[in-house]
Amino acid sequence: MNTTQQQYDPSFMLRSLFRLLSEMDWWLLSVTAFLTTIGLMTLAHTQLAISFFDKQVAFVWAGLVFLIICWRVPYFVWTQKAVVPVLYGINLGLLLAVMLKGHTALGAQRWLAIGPITLQPSELAKPVVIFTLAAWLGRRPIRGFFDCFKALALIVPPALLVFKQPDLGTSLTFGAIYLGMCFWAGATATDILVLLSPLLSLIFNALNVQWWVAYLVVLGAILLFTWRPRNWSWLIRIAMVLVVLVANAGLGEVRPHLWGMLKDYQQKRLTSFLNPYADPRGSGYHILQSLIAIGSGGVAGQGLGKGNQSQGAFIPERQTDFIFSVIGEEMGFKISALIIAAYAIICLRALKIAYQSREEPIGSLIAIGIMSMFLFHVFLNIGMTMGIMPVAGVPLPFLSYGGTALLVDLSAIGILQSIRFLNPPPRQDVWR
Repeated sequence: MNTTQQQYDPSFMLRSLFRLLSEMDWWLLSVTAFLTTIGLMTLAHTQLAISFFDKQVAFVWAGLVFLIICWRVPYFVWTQKAVVPVLYGINLGLLLAVMLKGHTALGAQRWLAIGPITLQPSELAKPVVIFTLAAWLGRRPIRGFFDCFKALALIVPPALLVFKQPDLGTSLTFGAIYLGMCFWAGATATDILVLLSPLLSLIFNALNVQWWVAYLVVLGAILLFTWRPRNWSWLIRIAMVLVVLVANAGLGEVRPHLWGMLKDYQQKRLTSFLNPYADPRGSGYHILQSLIAIGSGGVAGQGLGKGNQSQGAFIPERQTDFIFSVIGEEMGFKISALIIAAYAIICLRALKIAYQSREEPIGSLIAIGIMSMFLFHVFLNIGMTMGIMPVAGVPLPFLSYGGTALLVDLSAIGILQSIRFLNPPPRQDVWR
């Protein structure tokens, strides 16, 4: 039987279909379907948001098409030398266009209308940053601490443009993706601590000066004994630690000036979660209403469409940033716990795919970048609704209303499938 005859042979087609289905990661697809369904159910029963449900259904269908395309297109196409600079340039162009002709809503200029389509380029920037970093780090793994700064230069332009919109949450997402991929590419845990230290210095300086001084002392001790002891002599290590401490101390001193660069509402969002009762009708309103909603849901919830806080419109942005509060009130702790478990499964499967494809660095790095993106979004969004993280305006993957974000999330699942398909786990052919 020649190849053409074989293609139309029913048994051959069934075997091909079975092989295709057996190489899919069904855990990923199952939990993605679960989360998307919960999101649609919540939007369908949220009063005054029926139009959101109809649009979200259309976005889901479009997202499924994107998922299949990203699954069937080999993932390494996106990181080819002839492709990734084009994607990077187009993305910067879209972010610049947002600043010039973007649509403003809720105090932020984030959306861009291209004909009948409205896009949020900052969401598209996330996979582009992942592809760019994977292409760079896959070919130039981190051998020394200063290699981290070469990769950092790649994310600074899109991060600054997104920060200017302003979109602090997405800017921080770039940082989370960068740190996760640098660690996977060879940076040590101490390198990551050094890269994070400026942010930690700002936070401790803002909270309490004594805590900040103690932080500097502890940081210096950790770096002195653990920072690349095999690469640097004691003399070089002491010099490097002093440079880091001086930089952190200087950053703490100029913190008031940096703080002034943020918008008023951003300053209030970043501080209100520490004590939302200080301004219950103003900056603390979002968090307090969210806590009331989640607490009143109990174990089983009040029922879909029956939440007092949700349906009474006490929860702001309940179809996007605070949709987890609606779920907590109306579906209760049981479904909320299942949702958190579903996100944990997605991150663990992405980590497993990254580990299985470690012989192919670019695919492995893309998987880690996607895992970092999902992990940071979930931690920040759910932490925000529970009052342990600042309100940063980050959507909850697969649940929050939003076309561009949903398309990016479903495409990311398709890319993970592509990495797994082309780097399958070893088969157990020998039975013992």
